[in-house]
Amino acid sequence: MGGAASVGLGRERNEIKAVINIEAPFFIDLIYKKEIDDFVARDEDFKTPLLNIFSDDVWGQLDSNSTYVANKPNNEHFKEAYTVHFQGANHLSLTDLPLFSPILANMIQGGKVYIDPYYCIETENDLILKFFDDELKGIGHFTPEETY
Repeated sequence: MGGAASVGLGRERNEIKAVINIEAPFFIDLIYKKEIDDFVARDEDFKTPLLNIFSDDVWGQLDSNSTYVANKPNNEHFKEAYTVHFQGANHLSLTDLPLFSPILANMIQGGKVYIDPYYCIETENDLILKFFDDELKGIGHFTPEETY
């Protein structure tokens, strides 16, 4: 739940200057509405620069009213956020596990994925570095693609 904690700290603490969210729900932005028996997103702008990174595991849930309801790319309160999707990846693809133990990664995730693990982790690391360089150091201009 490190990503959820990062987003929460980014909302609550002024000294946090940029946040990377790797597939975590924005739990801090979920409000349960008893009258509709469902969650809705908080009605307040998120002002900290944010990069969301999603695999296929979560990408498909972003259009639902799941615990990812606040993560939707069209959420007007996260209009300054960047959102990228690694197509053919799953949650473990966004970690280094498939690099040093592909058999274990495939067992845990229930089968092979369709993205090259080196491409995935190298691209993800490059995006994170460029995002932080732009937001924290003022170096470069961060313009990610939506899908990798």
